[in-house]
Amino acid sequence: MSTAAAPNPWAAGIEARGRLAGWLDACRRRRAEARAWYQAGTLEELAALTARWLRGQMLWTPNGHVGGPDPETLPLVEVLADLNLAGILTETSQPGELAVLHGRPWRQRAYVTVFVARPESARTLAAQAAKAGLVVRAYGPGRRVDENGERDAVDVTLWEGHGVMTGMGDRISPRAVRRIFPGCDRQAVREVATAWQVTLIDPQWGRDTVLWPFLTHFLNSLQAVPA
Repeated sequence: MSTAAAPNPWAAGIEARGRLAGWLDACRRRRAEARAWYQAGTLEELAALTARWLRGQMLWTPNGHVGGPDPETLPLVEVLADLNLAGILTETSQPGELAVLHGRPWRQRAYVTVFVARPESARTLAAQAAKAGLVVRAYGPGRRVDENGERDAVDVTLWEGHGVMTGMGDRISPRAVRRIFPGCDRQAVREVATAWQVTLIDPQWGRDTVLWPFLTHFLNSLQAVPA
């Protein structure tokens, strides 16, 4: 006679019910978060939800990001969240990095792309970033070229032997904005599509000590100005 313990049907049932309860909780949370995104009626409200997602207080975004930001973004969470809480909606970003991938050098430039509803804030951000030595692309509403007449993307990710992997800083069309926020309130999406688009890029490959401190300083200067 075998001495192995017989399967415990009660334990298996409890485990199955636990998995089901976890799945139901996840579904309820996703529905609640979807309602929050779809009910946001302004750019600022979308930005506030983005800050919550960055800080792990939400798991889902309309364009399919599930489970929080990428690991490389975690050191940038606080400054990105603070931008959003200041009404500056972040779209994409990456840290500067020098690495080796499959035996070949991989290089990244630090950058961030944001939507800014207030023209004076967008112009101030762009002007101060340029003084700090950053590459700037700033597009006014409906403009296909930036304030300096530029329109081409800037290389931000390079893999030796494979060439440029990513370029950023070109204009994001209204159609692309709608793809970022599918199903969201039309007025909120319209505000994003008609906002200023500003991309800030560190010109030095791998450097991660200029862009993010600059953004923190910029946010502090905004808080110092009386409303």
